Amino acid sequence: MVARVVRIMNDSYFNEKQETGFFNRNKVVSFAIIISCMLFICIFFMEKSRSVLNMVPLLRGEVHLDGGFIITTIKNKYPIIIKKNDPFIGKQLRFSGSIKSIFAAVADSLCRPNDVVVEVGAHFGYNALSLGDRLRGGGKYYAYEPNPFVISCLRKSIVLNDLEQVIFPKSIAISGKEGTCHIEDCVALASSVQDDDEPISPNQAQDHKFIDVNCNTLDKELSDEIQPITLLLIDIPGFEFSIIKGARDIMKRSPDIKLVVAIDMDESSKTLDPQKELEELAENGYKFYIAETPKTYTSAKISEILAKKKMVLLIAKCDP
Repeated sequence: MVARVVRIMNDSYFNEKQETGFFNRNKVVSFAIIISCMLFICIFFMEKSRSVLNMVPLLRGEVHLDGGFIITTIKNKYPIIIKKNDPFIGKQLRFSGSIKSIFAAVADSLCRPNDVVVEVGAHFGYNALSLGDRLRGGGKYYAYEPNPFVISCLRKSIVLNDLEQVIFPKSIAISGKEGTCHIEDCVALASSVQDDDEPISPNQAQDHKFIDVNCNTLDKELSDEIQPITLLLIDIPGFEFSIIKGARDIMKRSPDIKLVVAIDMDESSKTLDPQKELEELAENGYKFYIAETPKTYTSAKISEILAKKKMVLLIAKCDP
């Protein structure tokens, strides 16, 4: 009888302990679920809340200047002055410190410390400032940007990064011949966008959407540069073959030159015959590679390039 009572008491104690343990485990799981839901809700509203998102550039150290210009940083390291609402790099750079661009990534992967780099279409200097620090030991960087407001910002950014002896900004458009070019004014485009990314009105920026600038060929611009050019960056879709046509002399005296070119066949065909230009390059020993990723290049025939229409193309005599 006594043994039976003891057994019943033990069973009762064991069941109570089991229930208590199960309850405690449920509390932990419930608490974890509640915390996860709260975090999910917070993240959801943070992503949707413009006021919270707008704090990100400030937390990254953004400094506001007159005229809608700002100082932000590239990779939280290199200060750069840009137009706040620049349609090309503004938002990406302000919020993340970098831009999603195969062109920029390919340029970064190919640039070496002692290179002589030429960039046509330097814009506010994302590539120039990113690569300029690497060239301090003996390299050079020629940055061509025709827009007077943009080149003014680039010059100031060069000073901020102490790269005056490395980066040489040139305020002129590059083409296949001397003369005057009619170009889109990216500063006016940026001014036509409000902070909420909504256009003000197509007519308000129309009068200043294009500007006339002087242009020249790379052969004439770089006639005094005695060192071979090792890397030529061209990010002016529609004018790429015209620019290459005006750089044949420097390409001849630069046997190891690599060209990274943003191609737009539809735009290029309005002024030149892309097939003829590619065939001429091939006759002079150049090979073509399509950049699939920053470090993955696919050898391409001229017919494949013409069919693809838009791409980042690496042009070189040697394998990448």
